Amino acid sequence: MARRRRGQFPQPKKENGQWKIRYYTDQAQPDGSIRRVRKTKCLGKVNDMTLTEARKEAMRFVQPINDVEPVAQYADRTIGDLIAEWRRTIKPALRRSTQSQYDDWAFRRWVLPALGHVPVSDLSRTDVQRFLTDSSRVLSGKSVRDLRIALRSVLGAALDWEWLSANPAAGRLRLPEATPRRERRLLTTTQAAQLIANLPEPYATMVALAVLAGLRKGEIAALRWSDLRDSELVVDEAVYRGEVGAPKTRTSRRSVAIGPVLRGRLEAWRAARGQTAPNAFVFASRNGTPIDLHNAIARHIKPACRELKLPVVSWHDLRHTYTTWGRRAGINAETMRDQLGHSSVQITLDVYSHVDDRAEAAAVLERFASLDAA
Repeated sequence: MARRRRGQFPQPKKENGQWKIRYYTDQAQPDGSIRRVRKTKCLGKVNDMTLTEARKEAMRFVQPINDVEPVAQYADRTIGDLIAEWRRTIKPALRRSTQSQYDDWAFRRWVLPALGHVPVSDLSRTDVQRFLTDSSRVLSGKSVRDLRIALRSVLGAALDWEWLSANPAAGRLRLPEATPRRERRLLTTTQAAQLIANLPEPYATMVALAVLAGLRKGEIAALRWSDLRDSELVVDEAVYRGEVGAPKTRTSRRSVAIGPVLRGRLEAWRAARGQTAPNAFVFASRNGTPIDLHNAIARHIKPACRELKLPVVSWHDLRHTYTTWGRRAGINAETMRDQLGHSSVQITLDVYSHVDDRAEAAAVLERFASLDAA
């Protein structure tokens, strides 16, 4: 990262009958990089000026160098150059899902074609606003907001590196209204038990893990047999687009409590699978890689929902179902937060639960037990 340059105040020295100073300047290299170069400036003959006059002449000479803003040395860098540097220095440190959201979608498909040729220092808030407004003609409100987040992030890196003096994507911008989210489809305990009973393995056990343990689909896919303990599952990996990596957030690394019947389902699946290696995936494909849960929803779970005339649910709907059941059952909010791997209780209460009949709270605990025994 570029360092902010301090002012230069070189002192004249006598050399071969002349007053001379040494100073530094930034010089572009053939490969496009900037290199700090030391140079010498002759101020005049010793016989023609005093030391005081030489000092004044030295300050007159270096003043324009000291006054140059740090961003000036990067004036010829484009948005394309910025994204290339972001890929080298920042992208490898991000989660795979964030890399894909920013680079594969936002940068490759939208930012580079529209702004890749624009010098970073020339990009204005007007340019950013125009870009987002044009994008809103073909993208949903949520997608435009996601695009703005990615652009603001990469321009924030330019600000840190002193390629910019201000972030034109920060602050207030006019954005389209976010498209209302699809209303979550929740299952009752009776419906969930019916769905599990009519699914083949391992999909029945996967659904049971989602509605009784609140696991995300990537966490279910990444489970290994070594993660199964007496009464809990250790969640320390997740699968995204076939790649195994870290869970979604720091708080997503957790231990998830499971009941004896859910553990029994997992043990029965291990016996049927004949797999005992601790490092093997619980739900593996034929070649030992994590199973594709996206295909599982499309090929097995949604068709079963339609056949049984149940709400056609996604993996995320099942996670919301778990949270809603928990609230109805009166489970402590902090316990739910830790079980789900949320960073705050507020997310658990405001986003992931949909309580519409609090009168059922006492009965839900009994229905939990009946479902766990299904």
